[in-house]
Amino acid sequence: MTGYAEIPLEKICTNPRNPRKSLSQRKLEELAASIKQKGVIEPIIVRPSELRKGAKGKVKEALVEYEIVAGERRWRASIKAGLATIPAVVRELSDTDAYDFMIIENLHREDLTEREQAESFKAWVDRSGEMGVKILAEKIGISPAYIRARIRVLELPAKVLKAWDEGKLVFGHLQQLLRVAGDPKALKEMSDRLTGSDRWGDGISTVGQVRRWINDLAPALSGAFFPMKEACAGCGSSSIVQKDLFDVDADKAQCLNPACFKKRQNDYLAGHWKETSLARTHGTNGFRFEDRRGGYNYHNFRYGPRPAEKCKACPNFVTIINVDGTVDEPQVCFGKDECFNGATRPKSAKAEPRDPEAPRAGWHGEYFRDVFLSKRIPEQLAKLDVDDPMIKILLLACAIHGNKSIVSAREDYSGAILTKTPTDQLRICKTIIEKIVLSGQHVGPSSWNGFGTKGRRIVAEYLAIDLAKEFSVDKDYLDKKTRAECLAFIKKFNIQSDPKFKAYVEKKHKRQADKLDGLKKSEVVEAILESGVPLVGKVPTEIIGRKS
Repeated sequence: MTGYAEIPLEKICTNPRNPRKSLSQRKLEELAASIKQKGVIEPIIVRPSELRKGAKGKVKEALVEYEIVAGERRWRASIKAGLATIPAVVRELSDTDAYDFMIIENLHREDLTEREQAESFKAWVDRSGEMGVKILAEKIGISPAYIRARIRVLELPAKVLKAWDEGKLVFGHLQQLLRVAGDPKALKEMSDRLTGSDRWGDGISTVGQVRRWINDLAPALSGAFFPMKEACAGCGSSSIVQKDLFDVDADKAQCLNPACFKKRQNDYLAGHWKETSLARTHGTNGFRFEDRRGGYNYHNFRYGPRPAEKCKACPNFVTIINVDGTVDEPQVCFGKDECFNGATRPKSAKAEPRDPEAPRAGWHGEYFRDVFLSKRIPEQLAKLDVDDPMIKILLLACAIHGNKSIVSAREDYSGAILTKTPTDQLRICKTIIEKIVLSGQHVGPSSWNGFGTKGRRIVAEYLAIDLAKEFSVDKDYLDKKTRAECLAFIKKFNIQSDPKFKAYVEKKHKRQADKLDGLKKSEVVEAILESGVPLVGKVPTEIIGRKS
């Protein structure tokens, strides 16, 4: 049944299943102004509505007689324009027919947002079953692939969809993020970076940049030790499969699900390490992934003595590898210091007396000095004013240093800095200095061409950071030391004579502060840190080190 009528506005209600969720208030006001002058030119479409009843059967809205199928915006604008009635075509439609009519009518409108369009596609397909995509494609003249792609992006994180809805991201961004949808960690990292939620992100990136970011995350399939034919054939995370789906370069096969690739590498190598070329080349008994090396809590054979015979049978004698199978450190030892030193120290007829001031591990001084400076340098930079000549000199040093891996990474490091406000220029300058100075071995981002520990020390001295007056040992430093070294530290700085130290040891351990021989190392460390003795300025010789 179809009929035309002028229907009172109060007798019409909206359809809760309408896929259009947002109505521009500006456009609604414009339409209302037009209706005031010219009236409603195109009738809306409604269907008879059953009276909606409350829980006990009482009529909740007795006036409602019609439900909108198409034309909600015209109805709302008519209310704003102060009209009493609206022209409408009344059609007798079932729930299914009304829903289909409403979806298709909306999809033909140009002002439907991409998000609303995708949700309309999904709503139709959810109601229509497996053949829904094909049927809808025929009805509206859009390819099934287009519809499936729009539906799939709705699986992405809510903050990404919100940025898309607000026009900050385009569909191409979301399509690239779908490439890592199988790896939650990678998806979160990329999403945070794209929406500006991570530490350095600003949310401004082209689709091409996102494509390159994701390609950089992907390990090459050629580095797989596990049999790929069974595991990766036809997988949607393979760049070869994604080449046609997402318009990506696929000159080399990569895996866009690093977590899955890593698990397969780990499971295979755990049971077949001895069969690999890496084991045969380096003679190690196992492996550890680079991201699980745990800082520098291992001994490296790269610059030291060769492994002893006993090392060749020790499970702590391993190779550190990257996920893609490339070697980070060929031979390292994760065993205890005593074991490593005993196995690698050459035997001699007569042991030379050991310098009590000499550190047990040669790398401790440089490492902990660098840890301290990597915290203090940013603090000093934050105090500098934009006009301070030191900023200009430091920037010149960074430019001469030529850290290409960082300078090319962000727009801020190009000529775009000249277009910024003075406040932003200061912020960017300090960020550039901090990132470049803190890059390189041993602390900071893994960039081998950064300033390094020696360069950072020069920067620290330029910024008037005084190691001898400012450095303070902490738990991390003392935990790396032997019990004997901790006792030597107490003796060197006469800590046993400090009243606070005396009181702590007497109360906690019931003994004199100068008689610590019976205490465990952990108890000695605890006494140093918890007694309240001022530690700033009590700087071990190895921390001061050489300035060259």
